Amino acid sequence: MANLTQIMMTLAGLAATGATERPSGETLEAQQQRILTGINNQLANPNLATGGAWRALWVGLTQDRGNLAYIAEGPPPMGGPRAFAVCLRGTVGGSPIDTAEDMNVGTLLPFEAGGLSQGKISQGAMDAFTEIVMGTDLLDALVGATLPVSPDAGTTVYVTGHSLGGALATTVSLYLAAQSFRWGVFPPAFQVYTFAAPTAGEGGFAKQFNVRFPDATCVYNYYDLVPYAWANLNSIYDDPTKNPFYPGPKANPAGPGPTASLANEIGQLIKGIAAKTKDNQYVQPTRQSPLNFPITSFQTYPSQGYSSMEEFMIQVGYQHSNNNYLKLLGAPLLPPVSPVVKSLNPASGQGGTPVTITPGDGTLFSSDCAVDFGVVPATAVTVAPDGSSITAVAPPGAGSVDVRVTNFYETSPSVPSQEFPTYNDRFSFTPI
Repeated sequence: MANLTQIMMTLAGLAATGATERPSGETLEAQQQRILTGINNQLANPNLATGGAWRALWVGLTQDRGNLAYIAEGPPPMGGPRAFAVCLRGTVGGSPIDTAEDMNVGTLLPFEAGGLSQGKISQGAMDAFTEIVMGTDLLDALVGATLPVSPDAGTTVYVTGHSLGGALATTVSLYLAAQSFRWGVFPPAFQVYTFAAPTAGEGGFAKQFNVRFPDATCVYNYYDLVPYAWANLNSIYDDPTKNPFYPGPKANPAGPGPTASLANEIGQLIKGIAAKTKDNQYVQPTRQSPLNFPITSFQTYPSQGYSSMEEFMIQVGYQHSNNNYLKLLGAPLLPPVSPVVKSLNPASGQGGTPVTITPGDGTLFSSDCAVDFGVVPATAVTVAPDGSSITAVAPPGAGSVDVRVTNFYETSPSVPSQEFPTYNDRFSFTPI
């Protein structure tokens, strides 16, 4: 049976479902519904830590689509009423909004959730917080979902998130706890789970969080770069013999490297990022002992074709990923559900040309798939009953475009990945 930490990490990981808008566009409401459907399809999987016993009730996507929260309902941990979880999404790769929030740490602002002074947080963390609590109806949705469920019997609301979602969980949980009056005489009990969270604020904020949530579970992977921001990012490169990041072949125990140091471009890059704090002193809330230390599980990557910087960033991505955290926690991994385009046949033609799309090795297309040629939808789409291909009719167009497939979970990537390094999703329109 899965433990609560494994369940909360699974729920946090599912918050990344449908994070990007369909290339040809979709309404905010349509994307929210797609995300809700995709999360519930995955929650129905009995093999995940959630055991098929949880369901998503509500999705709140901000107007600029940069931040997201969802509410899920699950079985009670130990009798009593059912439990609820507020799940906050982490950084979306390539999102300028998320990147700006992540990096906007040069200014600290007072955090006064519920009218109470609770220290200071970065301007970026404040932006993400206000996006969620003002840009969605999270509080109303949570009260509406939990209030009918025997509040006098002790409803529990878990607040969880991975990466930026973990930093958000520290601010949003304090805000929700300060709104306990909305539930009347019997407010819910709040418990917080953060994973891979960068630091939201300075020492006063960390102290207030620790006082309010002394039993919070704050998990990080020792070899994940993100949780070192912004409290101790300098430690990654200042002494590579004492704190090698990442351990190389000569380290004990050996690792894949490459190692960051002030003598190389990797260390200089991290030093530049660390300088964005402008000497503000960030402090992490109390965390559990780190995962993966000493080294127990390291992924290695083929070096051919990759520079040291590229290898380092691949390692950063792997160590920070949802599935690596699930692996280190001993929980079932989230299976791949996003579509992948391997090849097109033909790869050129005019509007009206039927194009057969082949999925990535080991993957299939689901019946809900939609196809876009660049930012224009295909004029007709037929998914093979066994998911082995899609036939899409090209719209009128010119030039060369990516052909991308969107399902309930995500849109196929437009760049190679470690899992699918070679593919061809480009379609060229030939002159009439």
